[in-house]
Amino acid sequence: MPNARTARPSENSPDRFLVTALTGAGKTTQFLTLPGRKFMYVFDPNCLSSIEGFDVDYEEFVPDITDVDIAIKTLKADVGDPSGRRIDPKTYINWEKHFETHWDKGFFQGYSWIGFDSFTLFSEIIMDRILHLNKRTGKQPEQADWAAQVNTIGNIFRVFASSKVGLYCTGHLDTRQDDLTRKIYNRPYMTGRLRVRIPLLFNNVLVLHADTDTKGVFYTCQTVPEKDFPIVRTSLKGLDPYESVSIPLEVLRSYDNEQATQYGLAAMLRKAGRLGPAAPTQPVPITKPQARRA
Repeated sequence: MPNARTARPSENSPDRFLVTALTGAGKTTQFLTLPGRKFMYVFDPNCLSSIEGFDVDYEEFVPDITDVDIAIKTLKADVGDPSGRRIDPKTYINWEKHFETHWDKGFFQGYSWIGFDSFTLFSEIIMDRILHLNKRTGKQPEQADWAAQVNTIGNIFRVFASSKVGLYCTGHLDTRQDDLTRKIYNRPYMTGRLRVRIPLLFNNVLVLHADTDTKGVFYTCQTVPEKDFPIVRTSLKGLDPYESVSIPLEVLRSYDNEQATQYGLAAMLRKAGRLGPAAPTQPVPITKPQARRA
């Protein structure tokens, strides 16, 4: 019979990071600090400006104009401008085809980390496809649409959570006020039950903060929950409630992956005993290799 005294699941199971924050807190940039070979699914058109020049394989799935109905629609039934175009959103099915074919071939086993940037926009392309299938493109989603989105996303991330590859997913925060206590709190920007289901699949749910002082901008990672951010938790031991994850500008300008892994989330993993000691810091030339599609 197994006994928890001798169990070492942290040595065999990969780290899975769900990193949430407001816009501009450095969510995408922290992916660069993770050690090993990296692959990123890009759903946010701003993502590439953060990973550009670094050694990160990626595939981009960003909706174009053929996926979007820009005609005005209102909540009132049958009121709105008619669309002059035939809308057939294919971004999600293109992603699904890529994922299934590459998963079956064992493509992801060649990587240390798989990235999703971001959960928020990935959810939107799924909803675009669901509305199309239900013949409600351009209309307000109904309960059945939300339910389909919840089930689809839940199934997708259960598959990724079963993988032996590290997972890194960015998301946004939804600021709410409790109707009874009037207190302000933050929760993941997710649909319904996903706010509970998705964090359960990650062993690290973190919030990033960007603050300023007289010396400039500094970035921190919150590792313990508190009343404004109750979702935070981590399996990493020995961390401070707020860890510095700032990356020197000269490192970002060097486009050197090895240099980047001495900071941010990699430094937190090292502090928790999940990585070996950092390599000695040495000057690196400023070069800009091309990021490549996988």
